[in-house]
Amino acid sequence: MKERRYITPKGTIHYWVNDHAEGRQNLVLLPGLTADHTLFDKQIEAFEGKYNIFVWDAPGHALSRPFELDFTLKDKAVWLHEILAIENINAPILIGQSMGGYVSQAFLQYFPKEARGFVCIDSAPLKLKYYPKWELNLLDHLEPFYRLCPWKTLVRQGAKGTAETPYGQELMTSIMERYSDDPRYYCKLVGQGYAMLAGAIRENLPYDIDCP
Repeated sequence: MKERRYITPKGTIHYWVNDHAEGRQNLVLLPGLTADHTLFDKQIEAFEGKYNIFVWDAPGHALSRPFELDFTLKDKAVWLHEILAIENINAPILIGQSMGGYVSQAFLQYFPKEARGFVCIDSAPLKLKYYPKWELNLLDHLEPFYRLCPWKTLVRQGAKGTAETPYGQELMTSIMERYSDDPRYYCKLVGQGYAMLAGAIRENLPYDIDCP
């Protein structure tokens, strides 16, 4: 995998691609909120040489810092679309974990009929009808709750709450510890991510999935 960069007005996005081969399907791996590209290490190992692969550190995450945390879910989908165009990645199979699944749905909304498939891992639909008003209001105000939690406790509970296997929990712990230099930033990133998600849901767009 080769690391590359894409510059936006709000910061630089770091992403990785393997050697592109004509005739192979394109896998686009999108980690969840606070996770980074290492989340998909095992999948990349399994699919290397069989597929064209893309994975990123999402805006504001890991190596894609510093980054202004005032973007929307649509912004992320547009940046992703622009990067895929640069890399000549057409008809992608979008594979999104948690927030990556929401980015995928936004991509499908704004760029219909471009994706070949969508694999959703621990995400929910973006359609407004699935969310009570109180839940969306709560998503707007989660940063203070995260700040109240001691950092070591947050790391421990975060790893246990997002992974079941020892490997998964160790991986998530290592990912979270990369924010140990600035726990307040981590909490801000989480808060912005959930508020961004609530904003996308409130737009009440169709968010139809037009691929398998």
